Amino acid sequence: MKQAALEVKPPGSASFRMPLDPLPFRIGRSPENHLVLRDNRASRSHAVIRRDGPDLLVEDVGSRNGIDVNGVKEISCVLRHGDVIRFGVDDSYELTFLKEDPPAAVTQAHQGGLRKLRSMLEVARSLQNALSIDQVLTSVVDAALEITNCDRGFLLLTAAEGLDIRIARQSGGRALKEDLGIPAKVLHQALRSRSELLSMRFDSGVSGLDSSILSLAVRSVVCVPLIKVRAGDLSETALVGTIADTIGLLYLDSRSHHAELTTTSRDLVQSLAIEASFVLENARLLEEERTKQKMEQELRIAQTIQQDLLPEAEQYPRTGWLRAAGLSIPSRLVGGDYFDILPAGDSRFDIVMADVSGKGVSSALLASLLQGAFVISTAEQIPPAVILDRLNRFLLGRTSGEKYATVFLASIYRDAPMQWANAGHCSPLVVRTDGQVFDLAPTGMPVGMLDIGAWKDAALQLERGDLLVLYTDGVSEAMNARREMYGVERLVASLRANREMDVADLIQEVKTGIAAFTGGEAQRDDLTLLILRYIPD
Repeated sequence: MKQAALEVKPPGSASFRMPLDPLPFRIGRSPENHLVLRDNRASRSHAVIRRDGPDLLVEDVGSRNGIDVNGVKEISCVLRHGDVIRFGVDDSYELTFLKEDPPAAVTQAHQGGLRKLRSMLEVARSLQNALSIDQVLTSVVDAALEITNCDRGFLLLTAAEGLDIRIARQSGGRALKEDLGIPAKVLHQALRSRSELLSMRFDSGVSGLDSSILSLAVRSVVCVPLIKVRAGDLSETALVGTIADTIGLLYLDSRSHHAELTTTSRDLVQSLAIEASFVLENARLLEEERTKQKMEQELRIAQTIQQDLLPEAEQYPRTGWLRAAGLSIPSRLVGGDYFDILPAGDSRFDIVMADVSGKGVSSALLASLLQGAFVISTAEQIPPAVILDRLNRFLLGRTSGEKYATVFLASIYRDAPMQWANAGHCSPLVVRTDGQVFDLAPTGMPVGMLDIGAWKDAALQLERGDLLVLYTDGVSEAMNARREMYGVERLVASLRANREMDVADLIQEVKTGIAAFTGGEAQRDDLTLLILRYIPD
């Protein structure tokens, strides 16, 4: 008995015939089905055709949109010759049931089967053993030529100027030296088409053909768009895409005869296009990973350099009339916070803390520039307000107001009042031995914003045992999982409760308190803290 078949009409593509073999014959989006519906609106398992005595039945297997037979919603229906099956949505697949399939179609489906199988095995071997992306893509093009019996094959990738040829091959597994020669409009028709596979025939005597096609004497063309894919579940890949989804094109043509496009050939070529898309996507992800690793390596080097610019533990004054301890924890590998403490003779220390706007490398570079400018300025022993004016002009000349910084500057004297200025920085805290706490409010705007800024110097006579605490907003704005901020109040409470501690122990106590409050949550800003104790002779 002759075999029944389906005339399959995909959306936007030419029809093809598929024998109903084996039975039950499963239909759906999953690649395990006998007929794969490459439409995301179809269910993974949508319908099944099975034998019921002398008849064939089509049944809905619990799909999302159901099935229609001749325009009527059905759960189960006996099929008659010419019945049209649809899948519950417009513009999707349309299947026409044919009671008898012509013998020629069966014969055609089996012609060259071993040749096509050998081609697919070569691609599989290439995927496993190839040392380069081009080797795999070459195997894909060679296999497509073997399956379709075409003469030439090109794999083209989208570029800024159109399409660039990546692989050019001719039948027999040989490299191709000649140019493509096909007009761009033919290729862009394939790219713009929503069909899975675009095939065109150019028979002799047809008028209106492009002169370049006539000169090449091309009889048929097969184009398969390469669609952006997610490297993961193949069954979720939608090949019915738009031009925005397209990364390239698998182009095949034949001069001596029409391309062999049986149902099997179509499925195999489309599978090769998917494989090429995955290869290209994996190559892109690999290149991204390599770039990311290189950038992270460079950032780690930058982090090391930036940390080296901060005072080392042995550089903090541990004995004498001023004691100090500090820490800086960037929210990223590198940050925009900076602080320093520089001795200027036996009876003076110059201190600075700065917080550059923004995050990452640009802020870190600017913080390093500020350090150099600070070191040069303090060497001249000029007032803090004058230094801030210089820093303002320095930043404006290099960033045109796009970057700014908050800065606190002070000169602490053993036998004279501290001279200080605050350019919009978090107000430093002074903690007295009796627990009294007050802050040093800004005396001017941040530097680098405007060329009309003005800063005032202020003076404060520190008392024996006083703590001077400098911090950035990464301390006060540290957040926990409930999006609550640590706040200045908690910082003050911790400092007041532990004010008799050595400064090195005190700064660790504050750090531990912040860590306990945030509970290990990633922070948005750099955390920088400097604590000094004034103990004159």
